[in-house]
Amino acid sequence: MFWDSVKGSLSVLMYWETYLAGLEYLAISLVPMVLLGLLMKRRNGKAEMAVGLASMFVMPVFQVAATVIFILTLAPIILGLFDDAAWSFPWRIIVVAPGAFIRLVLVLIVVSVVLVFVPLLGHLNSFRVLILGVITLMFVLAPLEQIQPGLISDRVELIPGFWFVVGLLCVGGIMSWIGIMVSAILATLISLANEDLGELFMLPMLPIGAVFGFFPVFIYGAWLGAQIKGTF
Repeated sequence: MFWDSVKGSLSVLMYWETYLAGLEYLAISLVPMVLLGLLMKRRNGKAEMAVGLASMFVMPVFQVAATVIFILTLAPIILGLFDDAAWSFPWRIIVVAPGAFIRLVLVLIVVSVVLVFVPLLGHLNSFRVLILGVITLMFVLAPLEQIQPGLISDRVELIPGFWFVVGLLCVGGIMSWIGIMVSAILATLISLANEDLGELFMLPMLPIGAVFGFFPVFIYGAWLGAQIKGTF
């Protein structure tokens, strides 16, 4: 089942919508990062304190917002249910069910902050993206439960088996390593071209590395989607 899900997740990479949504994710994530980079260039105590506080509280909020919009937009493709992204779906959720959306964001923010204190794994951006993405996909299934009562609670499992989870963590670890390497290479290249730009884009490199954490989310989504399609 795991390798079938890996195969299904690869199909997500075949859609141009995936890369456009990825650019949207980076845009939402990079703006606060660039601002933090500008603060760091001031090199004074107050600026460093502001950067530290923003890193703990502001950055998780923007990362959560970017992750939610990315996952909700690509949910039909990630689950393998449709061939088109739902570009308006995140905004419709905000309008139609603002309470549920706010609860989701608050839960993800709390989880994101808590994960920072998890030894080793908590410092991997791609691991946080995996956890936040899985929770968001679970949220996406709620409307399906309303359309067909009992679909999720009776016929679709949300938590995979032990070895599937081990596989996800292994893939997530590999993706984290790749993300770190890509971020480091890009930061080095920018620094070689212009040292000031290298310092400015040091923090913005983090979301670029975190993008690789979406691949294990695609694997989990393919596993969920296979169950959903099997119920119809």
